[in-house]
Amino acid sequence: MKSLIKYIGILFIIISCEPNAESEKISISVELDNAVIQQIYNFRNSRNTKSILPFLTVENPSHRYVAAMALASVQDTSSIVDLADLLKDDYEQVRYAATYALGQIKNSKAAPFLTEAFQKDSSRLVQSGILEAIGNCGTEEHLKYLCVARPYPMQDSILLEGQASAIYRFALRGIVHREGTTKIMNDFMANSLISGKARFIAANYLARTKGIDLSGYENVLINNVTEEKDPNTLMFLVTALAKSKTKRAQKTLEKIYFNQDDYRVRCNILRGLKYFSYDSVKTLAFEALNDENLHIRITAAEYLYTKGKDLDASLFFEWGNAKENWQVSTVLLAAALKNTSYFKSKTKSFYSQKIISKYKKSDNLYEKGALLKALGNYSWNYRYISNEIFKQNDSTKIHEVIYSSGAEALVLLRSSTFFDKELGVSKIRISKELNMLFEKCIVDGDLSTQAIVADFFMNNNINFKNAYPDFAFITEAQSKLSLPSNIETYNILGQAFSYLTDDKEFSPVKSNSFTEIDWPLIKALKGKYLIKIQTSAGQITLQLHPEAAPATVTQFIHLAKAKYYNDKPFHRVVPNFVVQGGCSRGDGWSGFDVTVVSEFSNRLRYNKEGCVGMASAGKDTESAQFFITHSPALHLDGRYTVFAEVTEGMDIVHKLQIGDKIESIEIN
Repeated sequence: MKSLIKYIGILFIIISCEPNAESEKISISVELDNAVIQQIYNFRNSRNTKSILPFLTVENPSHRYVAAMALASVQDTSSIVDLADLLKDDYEQVRYAATYALGQIKNSKAAPFLTEAFQKDSSRLVQSGILEAIGNCGTEEHLKYLCVARPYPMQDSILLEGQASAIYRFALRGIVHREGTTKIMNDFMANSLISGKARFIAANYLARTKGIDLSGYENVLINNVTEEKDPNTLMFLVTALAKSKTKRAQKTLEKIYFNQDDYRVRCNILRGLKYFSYDSVKTLAFEALNDENLHIRITAAEYLYTKGKDLDASLFFEWGNAKENWQVSTVLLAAALKNTSYFKSKTKSFYSQKIISKYKKSDNLYEKGALLKALGNYSWNYRYISNEIFKQNDSTKIHEVIYSSGAEALVLLRSSTFFDKELGVSKIRISKELNMLFEKCIVDGDLSTQAIVADFFMNNNINFKNAYPDFAFITEAQSKLSLPSNIETYNILGQAFSYLTDDKEFSPVKSNSFTEIDWPLIKALKGKYLIKIQTSAGQITLQLHPEAAPATVTQFIHLAKAKYYNDKPFHRVVPNFVVQGGCSRGDGWSGFDVTVVSEFSNRLRYNKEGCVGMASAGKDTESAQFFITHSPALHLDGRYTVFAEVTEGMDIVHKLQIGDKIESIEIN
């Protein structure tokens, strides 16, 4: 322990020597037609750590580099010592790859090797990589030492970026130290000479880290948001400023809102309204409901749903009936029902009947799903909702979107803080009835209802452990699922059973059936990695990155050629985050009998808009669903495969709505 602390102490001492001038005779390159590199990728694809390790010591540095990056995706703790030896490699890029791989393994046993390497390595690139890797695998002790380290000189911008990344990576793992926030504010945000990239990372930390107190940094944050020109940084800074919760912060944000053209910044300002009193900011939200940008209108409606008051519920209902766009309309109707006081049963019943009437008339599947979920904001709607997902005498097939929306609605109403008050003396009877419905969702329901309800069973606010005589119905439902196509639902059911029975033995199952890399296909595509997605809203051009994610690119191209994606909807759109599509069910719960391995790279990051990633229910569970980012999303790095980026049509991505469809995919 003493030696470790010694290394940690040394870790953040500024090294006085100049960066190492390496005489690299062979440039590092990833040639996909190279048989050895293909072999390494194949071993990565089969998660064969033993077969990859020998390549860490071969003569060719490109092969060592690719092997290290392969292990970053495999994430096997048995490779830590071998990767640590690679920290002494003659090639800077190879050492940098080794730092990334060690961080990706996310095991504290890698930290001592990284801290020792930091002491000895003179490459700022490698040192920066070590800092970020420590953020991914270090302990709270490492973070504390990092927080009290002296500031790096301005010319060491890459080290400053690594330091900010380290603190942010710790925070994403739930390891937060008060002095870390102090360092971010004093060394990064209060310093006008700091590099733009370092400020960007620091702003992400301030925006996304939960529980940090920014009330004492009002002036620094106001100066930053006032002077910041880059919307990619500003969108995170306005969230940070909102967290200070002061009146000046509120006024500054309102001023920026009306002077800002980038809808993404304005969305974040609207989301930041939750940190201020409702009455002081509701006018801004009201005005935003009429914005020409749909994302702005939806975000404003979502704020009113979350923070609205009974006094304005009738307005929400009126506006919900008047708005033409169904997404805005359904959120406002849900806001009216949710925010009407529990004792106004007649009013809530009236709103519910209007929503039901709208539900029956709609021929838009996603609108119907949203309206059904809106009904979950009143406890007495439980029977209507359950009848929609368990119709007794209706031969019409229930669509998967209705199944999942109905299950979400039942969970929503049962978890309401007003459940007992709305039901009064009937609460015990209806609680038992709902328990029977939840069991039915798992026994007879769709795989989405099974997962949604099973996840709800782990809600600490409701004691389901005594609600049933036993939980065999969960394992019975689990045994009927197909793997790996239903792996997400299977694991959620297993986790619920473990929680309810106090069984600590459950471990999520992993897929053992993976898409093989189609090397002839990859070779045929050489130099032609552009594909065009024709959507109902317009055309989007993507550049594929098989050098980083050959298995994912193989899967995507095969599905595109088979016309799998044709007519598939974008079922999920989160303003200023992502659009997601490719689900055969249309609700996000589809899967295949073959999955794709997670493929991570330190070269491809979610550091800009237009990154194309694979949806995932956990490592190595990817199949067909993909998403495109509206904006930078650094918190997704190392967790979701990046396999492409948008080169043209980003304006179309920003216009996509739920229900818009992929019409065709053209492969150039």
